[in-house]
Amino acid sequence: MAPILPKIKLTLFLVILSFLIITVNAQLTYIHQYCYDSFGRYSLLSDYETNVETAIDELASRASTTYYGKYATGLGEDRVIAVFSCRYDITNEDCQDCVASTANNVSRCFSDVEGLIVYEECTLHYSNRSISGIMEDNPQIISYSTGLDEDFRFNQLLDNTVTDLIKDVTSEFAVSSRYFATTTAEYSSSETIYALAQCNPDISSINCRLCLRTIYDDFMSNYTGTNYGQIFTRSCRLSYILSSEELSEPWMFAQTFDERNRYRTPRYSPRYFASSGTRGSSIIGVIMITSLSCVALFLKLL
Repeated sequence: MAPILPKIKLTLFLVILSFLIITVNAQLTYIHQYCYDSFGRYSLLSDYETNVETAIDELASRASTTYYGKYATGLGEDRVIAVFSCRYDITNEDCQDCVASTANNVSRCFSDVEGLIVYEECTLHYSNRSISGIMEDNPQIISYSTGLDEDFRFNQLLDNTVTDLIKDVTSEFAVSSRYFATTTAEYSSSETIYALAQCNPDISSINCRLCLRTIYDDFMSNYTGTNYGQIFTRSCRLSYILSSEELSEPWMFAQTFDERNRYRTPRYSPRYFASSGTRGSSIIGVIMITSLSCVALFLKLL
Protein backbone atom coordinates (compact mmCIF):
# COMPACT_ATOMS: atom_id res chain seq x y z
CA MET A 1 0.00 0.00 0.00
CA ALA A 2 1.37 3.39 -1.02
CA PRO A 3 2.23 5.81 1.80
CA ILE A 4 -0.80 7.87 2.81
CA LEU A 5 1.10 11.11 3.54
CA PRO A 6 1.79 12.04 -0.11
CA LYS A 7 -1.90 11.46 -0.90
CA ILE A 8 -2.96 13.71 1.98
CA LYS A 9 -0.62 16.42 0.74
CA LEU A 10 -2.04 16.09 -2.79
CA THR A 11 -5.60 16.38 -1.50
CA LEU A 12 -4.80 19.47 0.57
CA PHE A 13 -3.11 21.00 -2.46
CA LEU A 14 -6.23 20.42 -4.55
CA VAL A 15 -8.41 22.03 -1.88
CA ILE A 16 -6.19 25.12 -1.70
CA LEU A 17 -5.98 25.34 -5.50
CA SER A 18 -9.77 25.15 -5.82
CA PHE A 19 -10.27 27.99 -3.35
CA LEU A 20 -7.65 30.11 -5.10
CA ILE A 21 -9.36 29.62 -8.46
CA ILE A 22 -12.72 30.55 -6.96
CA THR A 23 -11.28 33.62 -5.28
CA VAL A 24 -9.63 34.87 -8.46
CA ASN A 25 -12.79 34.40 -10.52
CA ALA A 26 -15.03 35.99 -7.89
CA GLN A 27 -13.49 39.46 -7.77
CA LEU A 28 -16.50 41.47 -8.83
CA THR A 29 -17.42 44.74 -7.16
CA TYR A 30 -21.08 45.28 -6.40
CA ILE A 31 -21.94 48.97 -6.13
CA HIS A 32 -25.68 49.36 -5.61
CA GLN A 33 -29.03 49.04 -7.29
CA TYR A 34 -32.16 51.08 -7.82
CA CYS A 35 -35.69 49.71 -7.72
CA TYR A 36 -38.23 51.66 -9.78
CA ASP A 37 -41.31 51.94 -7.56
CA SER A 38 -43.03 54.36 -9.96
CA PHE A 39 -43.53 51.77 -12.70
CA GLY A 40 -45.68 49.43 -10.63
CA ARG A 41 -45.35 45.99 -9.13
CA TYR A 42 -45.91 42.48 -10.37
CA SER A 43 -48.02 39.79 -8.75
CA LEU A 44 -46.08 37.27 -6.70
CA LEU A 45 -48.09 34.58 -8.49
CA SER A 46 -46.94 35.80 -11.91
CA ASP A 47 -43.99 34.61 -13.98
CA TYR A 48 -42.33 38.03 -13.97
CA GLU A 49 -39.37 37.27 -11.70
CA THR A 50 -38.82 33.97 -13.49
CA ASN A 51 -38.75 35.84 -16.80
CA VAL A 52 -36.22 38.32 -15.40
CA GLU A 53 -33.96 35.44 -14.41
CA THR A 54 -34.46 33.82 -17.82
CA ALA A 55 -33.47 37.07 -19.50
CA ILE A 56 -30.35 37.36 -17.34
CA ASP A 57 -29.34 33.78 -18.17
CA GLU A 58 -29.69 34.51 -21.88
CA LEU A 59 -27.78 37.78 -21.66
CA ALA A 60 -25.02 36.13 -19.61
CA SER A 61 -24.61 33.62 -22.42
CA ARG A 62 -24.33 36.41 -24.98
CA ALA A 63 -21.86 38.29 -22.77
CA SER A 64 -19.24 35.66 -23.61
CA THR A 65 -18.84 37.30 -27.01
CA THR A 66 -20.17 40.86 -26.69
CA TYR A 67 -20.18 43.75 -24.22
CA TYR A 68 -23.73 44.97 -24.79
CA GLY A 69 -26.98 43.17 -25.42
CA LYS A 70 -30.73 43.15 -24.91
CA TYR A 71 -33.29 40.39 -24.65
CA ALA A 72 -37.07 40.21 -24.26
CA THR A 73 -39.19 37.34 -23.00
CA GLY A 74 -42.72 36.73 -21.73
CA LEU A 75 -46.11 38.07 -22.77
CA GLY A 76 -48.46 40.78 -21.58
CA GLU A 77 -47.90 41.95 -18.01
CA ASP A 78 -45.18 39.32 -17.59
CA ARG A 79 -43.12 40.63 -20.51
CA VAL A 80 -39.55 41.54 -19.52
CA ILE A 81 -37.01 43.56 -21.52
CA ALA A 82 -33.47 43.38 -20.14
CA VAL A 83 -30.31 45.19 -21.25
CA PHE A 84 -26.75 44.67 -20.07
CA SER A 85 -23.65 46.78 -20.62
CA CYS A 86 -20.09 45.81 -19.66
CA ARG A 87 -16.99 47.94 -19.54
CA TYR A 88 -15.14 47.56 -22.80
CA ASP A 89 -11.78 47.22 -21.07
CA ILE A 90 -12.57 43.99 -19.20
CA THR A 91 -12.42 40.45 -20.55
CA ASN A 92 -15.46 38.68 -21.99
CA GLU A 93 -15.12 36.13 -19.19
CA ASP A 94 -15.41 38.85 -16.55
CA CYS A 95 -18.29 40.41 -18.47
CA GLN A 96 -20.14 37.11 -18.53
CA ASP A 97 -19.49 36.49 -14.83
CA CYS A 98 -20.71 39.98 -13.97
CA VAL A 99 -23.96 39.70 -15.94
CA ALA A 100 -24.65 36.27 -14.43
CA SER A 101 -24.03 37.68 -10.94
CA THR A 102 -26.80 40.27 -11.31
CA ALA A 103 -29.32 37.44 -10.89
CA ASN A 104 -28.42 37.39 -7.19
CA ASN A 105 -29.75 40.94 -6.79
CA VAL A 106 -33.17 40.64 -8.45
CA SER A 107 -34.95 39.62 -5.24
CA ARG A 108 -33.83 42.89 -3.60
CA CYS A 109 -36.31 44.73 -5.81
CA PHE A 110 -39.15 42.77 -4.27
CA SER A 111 -42.10 42.79 -6.72
CA ASP A 112 -40.93 45.98 -8.52
CA VAL A 113 -41.25 45.58 -12.28
CA GLU A 114 -38.09 47.55 -12.99
CA GLY A 115 -34.60 47.62 -11.57
CA LEU A 116 -31.08 48.85 -12.35
CA ILE A 117 -28.27 46.69 -10.95
CA VAL A 118 -24.78 48.16 -10.93
CA TYR A 119 -21.40 46.50 -10.56
CA GLU A 120 -18.04 48.10 -11.22
CA GLU A 121 -17.73 45.83 -14.25
CA CYS A 122 -21.28 45.92 -15.66
CA THR A 123 -24.82 47.20 -15.36
CA LEU A 124 -28.10 45.42 -15.97
CA HIS A 125 -31.49 47.09 -16.42
CA TYR A 126 -34.76 45.21 -16.68
CA SER A 127 -38.27 46.52 -17.24
CA ASN A 128 -41.66 45.74 -18.74
CA ARG A 129 -41.60 48.89 -20.92
CA SER A 130 -39.69 49.66 -24.09
CA ILE A 131 -36.22 50.90 -23.10
CA SER A 132 -34.23 50.41 -26.31
CA GLY A 133 -32.76 53.55 -27.83
CA ILE A 134 -34.02 55.81 -25.03
CA MET A 135 -31.52 58.02 -23.22
CA GLU A 136 -32.16 58.13 -19.48
CA ASP A 137 -29.85 60.05 -17.14
CA ASN A 138 -32.01 59.31 -14.09
CA PRO A 139 -32.09 57.61 -11.70
CA GLN A 140 -28.41 57.97 -10.83
CA ILE A 141 -26.57 55.44 -8.69
CA ILE A 142 -23.65 57.21 -7.09
CA SER A 143 -20.57 56.00 -5.24
CA TYR A 144 -18.29 58.71 -3.86
CA SER A 145 -16.04 59.78 -1.01
CA THR A 146 -18.08 61.63 1.59
CA GLY A 147 -15.18 63.75 2.87
CA LEU A 148 -14.26 66.97 1.08
CA ASP A 149 -10.75 67.86 0.00
CA GLU A 150 -10.47 71.66 0.15
CA ASP A 151 -7.59 71.64 -2.34
CA PHE A 152 -9.67 69.52 -4.72
CA ARG A 153 -12.92 71.42 -4.24
CA PHE A 154 -12.64 73.91 -7.09
CA ASN A 155 -10.36 71.90 -9.29
CA GLN A 156 -10.49 73.21 -12.84
CA LEU A 157 -8.20 70.39 -13.95
CA LEU A 158 -10.87 67.78 -13.21
CA ASP A 159 -13.48 69.78 -15.15
CA ASN A 160 -11.17 70.08 -18.13
CA THR A 161 -10.26 66.39 -17.93
CA VAL A 162 -13.90 65.29 -17.92
CA THR A 163 -14.81 67.70 -20.73
CA ASP A 164 -12.06 66.28 -22.94
CA LEU A 165 -13.04 62.75 -21.93
CA ILE A 166 -16.65 63.27 -23.02
CA LYS A 167 -15.41 64.46 -26.41
CA ASP A 168 -13.22 61.36 -26.70
CA VAL A 169 -16.12 59.05 -25.82
CA THR A 170 -18.47 60.42 -28.45
CA SER A 171 -15.81 60.58 -31.17
CA GLU A 172 -14.73 56.99 -30.47
CA PHE A 173 -18.08 55.64 -31.70
CA ALA A 174 -17.24 56.55 -35.30
CA VAL A 175 -14.10 54.42 -35.07
CA SER A 176 -15.18 51.40 -33.03
CA SER A 177 -18.98 51.65 -32.60
CA ARG A 178 -18.27 51.96 -28.90
CA TYR A 179 -18.83 54.95 -26.66
CA PHE A 180 -15.88 54.37 -24.35
CA ALA A 181 -12.75 56.22 -23.34
CA THR A 182 -10.26 56.55 -20.49
CA THR A 183 -7.81 59.30 -19.65
CA THR A 184 -5.33 60.49 -17.05
CA ALA A 185 -4.21 63.93 -15.93
CA GLU A 186 -1.31 64.86 -13.68
CA TYR A 187 -2.77 66.59 -10.64
CA SER A 188 0.49 67.08 -8.77
CA SER A 189 3.98 65.65 -8.73
CA SER A 190 2.68 62.66 -6.74
CA GLU A 191 -1.02 62.35 -7.71
CA THR A 192 -2.85 61.51 -10.91
CA ILE A 193 -6.50 61.78 -11.92
CA TYR A 194 -7.80 58.60 -13.57
CA ALA A 195 -11.13 58.89 -15.39
CA LEU A 196 -13.40 56.65 -17.48
CA ALA A 197 -16.64 57.28 -19.34
CA GLN A 198 -18.99 55.06 -21.33
CA CYS A 199 -22.42 55.19 -22.97
CA ASN A 200 -24.65 52.42 -24.23
CA PRO A 201 -24.39 52.08 -28.03
CA ASP A 202 -28.18 52.27 -28.53
CA ILE A 203 -28.24 56.07 -28.11
CA SER A 204 -26.94 58.82 -30.40
CA SER A 205 -23.64 60.63 -29.89
CA ILE A 206 -25.56 63.79 -29.02
CA ASN A 207 -27.51 61.96 -26.31
CA CYS A 208 -24.33 60.29 -25.08
CA ARG A 209 -22.68 63.68 -24.65
CA LEU A 210 -25.81 65.04 -22.97
CA CYS A 211 -26.05 62.07 -20.59
CA LEU A 212 -22.43 62.33 -19.45
CA ARG A 213 -22.51 66.11 -19.16
CA THR A 214 -25.74 66.01 -17.15
CA ILE A 215 -24.63 63.41 -14.61
CA TYR A 216 -21.26 65.09 -14.13
CA ASP A 217 -22.78 68.54 -13.61
CA ASP A 218 -25.40 67.10 -11.22
CA PHE A 219 -22.70 65.30 -9.28
CA MET A 220 -20.39 68.29 -9.00
CA SER A 221 -23.21 70.55 -7.87
CA ASN A 222 -23.72 68.31 -4.85
CA TYR A 223 -20.38 66.59 -4.20
CA THR A 224 -17.66 69.05 -5.25
CA GLY A 225 -14.37 68.27 -3.54
CA THR A 226 -14.61 64.48 -3.50
CA ASN A 227 -11.45 62.74 -4.67
CA TYR A 228 -13.38 59.66 -5.81
CA GLY A 229 -16.68 59.50 -7.65
CA GLN A 230 -18.72 57.17 -9.85
CA ILE A 231 -22.10 57.91 -11.40
CA PHE A 232 -24.15 55.20 -13.11
CA THR A 233 -27.39 55.46 -15.09
CA ARG A 234 -29.07 53.11 -17.52
CA SER A 235 -27.55 54.97 -20.49
CA CYS A 236 -24.13 56.13 -19.34
CA ARG A 237 -21.49 56.03 -16.60
CA LEU A 238 -18.64 58.25 -15.44
CA SER A 239 -15.85 57.32 -12.99
CA TYR A 240 -12.83 59.14 -11.61
CA ILE A 241 -10.35 58.88 -8.76
CA LEU A 242 -7.37 60.88 -7.54
CA SER A 243 -4.58 58.43 -6.73
CA SER A 244 -0.98 58.67 -5.60
CA GLU A 245 -0.38 55.11 -6.82
CA GLU A 246 -0.23 54.02 -10.45
CA LEU A 247 -3.33 51.99 -11.29
CA SER A 248 -3.11 48.77 -13.25
CA GLU A 249 -5.57 48.18 -16.09
CA PRO A 250 -8.48 47.75 -16.07
CA TRP A 251 -8.86 50.53 -13.51
CA MET A 252 -11.09 49.45 -10.62
CA PHE A 253 -12.17 52.72 -9.02
CA ALA A 254 -14.20 51.40 -6.08
CA GLN A 255 -11.66 48.73 -5.23
CA THR A 256 -8.81 51.24 -5.41
CA PHE A 257 -10.63 53.58 -3.06
CA ASP A 258 -11.45 50.72 -0.68
CA GLU A 259 -7.90 49.37 -0.65
CA ARG A 260 -6.44 52.82 -0.13
CA ASN A 261 -8.44 53.28 3.07
CA ARG A 262 -8.59 49.73 4.40
CA TYR A 263 -5.58 49.73 6.68
CA ARG A 264 -5.81 53.21 8.14
CA THR A 265 -8.44 55.49 9.57
CA PRO A 266 -10.09 56.77 6.39
CA ARG A 267 -10.25 60.45 5.69
CA TYR A 268 -13.09 59.64 3.34
CA SER A 269 -15.69 56.92 3.20
CA PRO A 270 -17.69 55.78 0.16
CA ARG A 271 -21.37 56.68 -0.06
CA TYR A 272 -22.12 53.14 -1.17
CA PHE A 273 -19.72 50.54 0.15
CA ALA A 274 -18.41 48.29 -2.59
CA SER A 275 -18.02 44.59 -1.81
CA SER A 276 -15.75 42.37 -3.87
CA GLY A 277 -16.90 38.99 -5.12
CA THR A 278 -20.62 39.48 -4.58
CA ARG A 279 -22.06 36.35 -6.11
CA GLY A 280 -24.42 35.37 -3.31
CA SER A 281 -25.55 31.77 -3.09
CA SER A 282 -23.99 30.79 -6.44
CA ILE A 283 -20.42 31.23 -5.14
CA ILE A 284 -21.28 29.61 -1.81
CA GLY A 285 -22.68 26.66 -3.72
CA VAL A 286 -19.53 26.29 -5.79
CA ILE A 287 -17.37 26.43 -2.67
CA MET A 288 -19.48 23.78 -0.93
CA ILE A 289 -19.44 21.46 -3.93
CA THR A 290 -15.69 21.86 -4.38
CA SER A 291 -15.04 21.26 -0.69
CA LEU A 292 -17.27 18.18 -0.55
CA SER A 293 -15.63 16.78 -3.67
CA CYS A 294 -12.18 17.19 -2.14
CA VAL A 295 -13.30 15.64 1.13
CA ALA A 296 -14.76 12.69 -0.77
CA LEU A 297 -11.48 12.29 -2.60
CA PHE A 298 -9.58 12.40 0.68
CA LEU A 299 -11.78 9.69 2.22
CA LYS A 300 -11.39 7.54 -0.86
CA LEU A 301 -7.61 7.84 -0.61
CA LEU A 302 -7.80 6.68 2.99
